[in-house]
Amino acid sequence: MIKKLTLTIFCTFLFATASQAQDDVMMQAFYWNLPVDETNLDGDWWDNLADKSTYLKNAGFTGLWLPSPSKGNWGIVDMGYGIYDHYDLGNYNQKGSTETRFGSRSELEAMIADMHDTSGGQPKIEVYADIILNHVYSSDEDEEVNPAVKAYTFAEAYTNGSQHVPYPSNEIKWVIPNAGTGDYYIKIKGFEMDWGSYDSRGYEVTIDWTGSGDNTTYTWESEPNGGNGDTDVFPGSGQIMRGFIGSSSDIDEYQVTLTSAHDIVIKLKAIDNTNGWNWGNQNHGLYPAEVWYNGNNLASTTLEARTNTGISYVTHTGTGEPNHSWNYSHFHPVDGNDWLGDWGGDEIIPNTKGFGNDFNTYSAVVQDRFEDWGEWLSNEIGFDGYRLDFVRGFQADYAADWVNSLPLLNGNQRFIVGEYWGSDSRINDWVNDLAADGADADGFDFPLKSSLTDMCNGTNSYDMRWLNNAGMVRNGNGHALPGTSVVTWLDNHDTGKEHDKWVTKDWKMGYAYILTHEGRPCVFYPHYYNVTLVDNHDSNTTVTSPASLQEDINKLMFVRSTYLGGSLEVLSDIGNPYPSGDAADVYVARRAGNGTKDGAIVVINNSNSTKGLWVDITPSGWSNWDNTVLVNAFDNGQTTQVYGSGRAWVEAPARGYAVYVKQGEYVAYSAPSARTVDLGFEGKLDNKLAFNVSEIFPNPVVNGFSNLEVDLPDDGTVWIEIIDLWGRTERQIEVQKSAGHHTIQLDVQNLRTGYYLYKFAYRDHVTQTKPFLVKN
Repeated sequence: MIKKLTLTIFCTFLFATASQAQDDVMMQAFYWNLPVDETNLDGDWWDNLADKSTYLKNAGFTGLWLPSPSKGNWGIVDMGYGIYDHYDLGNYNQKGSTETRFGSRSELEAMIADMHDTSGGQPKIEVYADIILNHVYSSDEDEEVNPAVKAYTFAEAYTNGSQHVPYPSNEIKWVIPNAGTGDYYIKIKGFEMDWGSYDSRGYEVTIDWTGSGDNTTYTWESEPNGGNGDTDVFPGSGQIMRGFIGSSSDIDEYQVTLTSAHDIVIKLKAIDNTNGWNWGNQNHGLYPAEVWYNGNNLASTTLEARTNTGISYVTHTGTGEPNHSWNYSHFHPVDGNDWLGDWGGDEIIPNTKGFGNDFNTYSAVVQDRFEDWGEWLSNEIGFDGYRLDFVRGFQADYAADWVNSLPLLNGNQRFIVGEYWGSDSRINDWVNDLAADGADADGFDFPLKSSLTDMCNGTNSYDMRWLNNAGMVRNGNGHALPGTSVVTWLDNHDTGKEHDKWVTKDWKMGYAYILTHEGRPCVFYPHYYNVTLVDNHDSNTTVTSPASLQEDINKLMFVRSTYLGGSLEVLSDIGNPYPSGDAADVYVARRAGNGTKDGAIVVINNSNSTKGLWVDITPSGWSNWDNTVLVNAFDNGQTTQVYGSGRAWVEAPARGYAVYVKQGEYVAYSAPSARTVDLGFEGKLDNKLAFNVSEIFPNPVVNGFSNLEVDLPDDGTVWIEIIDLWGRTERQIEVQKSAGHHTIQLDVQNLRTGYYLYKFAYRDHVTQTKPFLVKN
C-alpha cells in the first residue's frame, strides 16, 4: 500500500452532525473490467480504495459498495460474479492465482479497517459487499454424473404437465463409459427450438471415442441420415459434424466404430446461422435421444449425462471456514419434478439458470450454508451490509431469511439493497415482501435511472415536468416507496459496460437530482474519479465524465448534509409557475430541512441558456419564507427575494443546477481540502480554477522529460502528482513558485511505459491533464 502523507489544517467547519442530517451518500467503488496485473497475478484494487479512504471520508461518503469479494471461476481476471469459492477472498491458491482481481484477503481487511477507523474524530465509512446468493460457476474439473439433468432432458423439459426451459445443451457431456468394440448408432434430436427459423436451429456435435480430445476439423451432415439404414459415418474421433434440426421430429444419426474399449464422449452445441455460423441459444434443447449398440438402446441405461456440478475446493483453514462440497442435488433441476424457468418479463423466477449453476434455494442445506456464509462475512471480515445480486433469481422469503440471519450491527439490522432490475411494481413488491417477513431492504431505483439518463443525454426533448412522477419515490403509477427504502443512481457496473445505457453528458444534472432528493444516493466511482468507461463489446466506444464532476458531487453532498433531510414539494408543478411554458425546461423543488436548517430550493435547468421560473416558495403546510432573502448555496453574492406574496424568481445556468438557501442559514461551502486530508491531489479540490495549466508536451513523452506551462496569480506552493490509470500515485512533487508564467519540466525516466495523468493543486484549486503516453 502506498504510504500516505497527511496534512491537518485547523478550521471551523466540521462534518454536519444534525440529528436528521442526510449523511447517507454511498459510492459504488468499482466498475467493470477495472485494472488488474494479469502477468504478475496481482490485484491492487483494495489498496487503491484504502489510499482514498481519508479523502472519501472528508468528502462526506458514509458507505462503500464493493464488488463480490470471493474467488471467481476465472481467477485473477474474474470480476467476482463468476463466483467459485465463497470462502476464498484472495488467500488460497486456486483457479490459477491466490489473489482475486481486487487483491488479497489481508489487503481487503486492511482497507475495511481504514474505512472503519474513527481515530482523531474522523467518520466511519460502512463497507458493503456484493453478494451472490443464487449461483456458482465451475469447470471441467468439477464434472459429475447428473441423473436429474438426464431425466429432465429426456423428458424434453416437460414436467408436471408444463413445458419448461431446456438445460443448456453445451453444459452437458454425454458419456457411454467403457464402451465395447463395435458399431454405435447415435441419434441426435432437438426440442424447444424456434421452429419458425431454420437458421437458428444449427448445431455442432463432437464425438470422441479414442481419447483424442476435441479438434476444429468439421464436416457437414448429409441427408438422409434419419436412421433405419440412413446414417452419416462420423469422420474421426474428436472431430465435429455440423447440421440443422429440420423439425421437432427430425433425427440425425451418426455411426462410430470402436476397435478397442473406450468411453464415448458426446458434446453438443447450439448454433445460429442467421448471420454466419455463430454461437446460438443454448436453451435450444439437443440430446442423443437414442444410442444403439448390438440391438440395444443404451440411451435409457448406460448413457450418462455429466455436468460440472460436483464442486469441491482446496482445504480451508481459517476461522469459521467450512470444508463442504456441492453436487447436483444442490442445483436446479434437482429431480424429475423440478424444472428450469424462463427469464420471462420481470417476475421472480427462482430456478432461472441464467448464470452458472443455479442453486436450489428451497433446499435447507443451501439455505443453511448461505446463512453461515453471511454470518462469517459479517463477523470475521467486518462487512457492514450487502448488495444482493439478481434478486429476481430467488424467492423473496429466501432473501428475507438470509437477511434476518445476519448478526446485528450496533443493535440494528445491517444495510441491505437488492438488485431488482424490473418495473416499479415489481421493485415495490419485492421490498414490501421482504418487509412482511421482517427484513428491511432497499431497492435500486431503476425507473429513475432511465428517466435521468434521458434528461442528462437530452433524449427526445426531455420534459422536466416528467421528473415529478419519475422513479420509485415520486411515483406516478401507485407503486411508490419511501425514500428510506430506495437507492438512487445514474450508472453502475452493468450499465457502465453497455454504451446504450450510459449517461453520456451533463452528469451534474442527474447528480443534482439524486443528491438533493429522497432516497439514498449512490455515486459511481468512474464518474467521481474521471475514469473512462469502455463498451464491453466495442472497445472503440468510450465515454468519460469531466474532472469537474467530482467537485459538483462534493458540493451537492455538502448541501445534502448541511441543509436537507425532510419531505419535498415540486414547486414547478404546483401553484402558478411563470412563464408556465418554461416548466418544461426548468424543474424547481423545495426540500425540507434537517432539524437545524430549514431546507433549500433546488433548480435544474434542461435548456441551453440560463433560465428560471417565478414560483410559490411556500406551499401549503410548509414553513413560511415570505419576505425572505435567499442566497446561492455556493455564492452568497447571488441573492433572490421572496416577496410578501410568497413568490420568488429562481434560476440555474444552462444544462445545470442551482441551490438556494435562506440567507440567515447560509454556511460557506468548504472543499474537502479544508479538513484533515490526504495529500494525494484529490485532497486539494475546490470549485474554482484560479490558475491555468497547459496540457503535457510533448505527448507521447519519448525522451524521459515532459513539460507543462502554468500561470499563477500569486506566489504559492504547487503540488504536482503523477498517477497511473489505476489512480495509483507514482510520484509527488512540491515546488514553490512566484506569481507569473512558468514552464515546469518533470523527469519521467523511471516510469514504466504506459498512460499517466498529471494532477495539479495550487492553494485550494485543482486541475488535471488529459492522459499522456510515456515510452521508456
